[in-house]
Amino acid sequence: MAQDIIKHFPTIETVTEEMAKDFIAVTNKYIHDTGHCIVGITGGTAINALLEVLNNNDNIDSVDWEHIFFLWTDERFVPQSNPDNYFSSLKPTLLCKIRGAAHFLPIDTNGKTVLEAAENYEKEVRTVLKRCQKTAMDLVILDLGSDGHTAGLFAGSHALRELNHEVVPVEDGKVWERITMTFQFLAKTETVWFTVIGDAKRSALSKVINQRWDYEDTPWNERIGRVLPGAVLSQATITWYVDDAAYKK
Repeated sequence: MAQDIIKHFPTIETVTEEMAKDFIAVTNKYIHDTGHCIVGITGGTAINALLEVLNNNDNIDSVDWEHIFFLWTDERFVPQSNPDNYFSSLKPTLLCKIRGAAHFLPIDTNGKTVLEAAENYEKEVRTVLKRCQKTAMDLVILDLGSDGHTAGLFAGSHALRELNHEVVPVEDGKVWERITMTFQFLAKTETVWFTVIGDAKRSALSKVINQRWDYEDTPWNERIGRVLPGAVLSQATITWYVDDAAYKK
């Protein structure tokens, strides 16, 4: 039976403070049990705020940066110098504050085609998995778009049904070409979190939660085309970190 754990707080600040506590606990447990923790992150306000909180004086020494590998679940295919690039918005935090032992592996979008960027990043993902002796990420932190998309996976996209790759190019995405992890890879992740911030996403959140309940006995690959992309993953438990603007009982 699907279990959606909805953690809602008044503001993005209180949401990310709770996420930071849970992040430290979860990653430290994976590291204790397996030696490493592979974390998938996306772009967006909530992830940026989370990393800022993890880097404050109260938390930075509680994170075992050396044994965490951060992978990007998706990226807009624009140069890293472009402010629309997710990595670009994180650079000040990643390069100036976090200790050098951290393993951050953003998607390289400089000087390549979107296909080449996807192929190269897939190789990088596989290298991390091999190094950590794992077949999947341990934790993925996804965002939910106001249209119900997640990562670079949009309704109607060819990428939704990809079964042979961990990472693919998206040339039919919204506004930008993108690189994204596929559902067949994300579906292997043990711990899945979503962040949903702002009233613009309230409708999408409500629809996705209801669809997860309606299709709780349906495997992820059979949900495609029947639910919004944000409701495709079929892990038994998904945790939602939301602010009050996005979620009202």
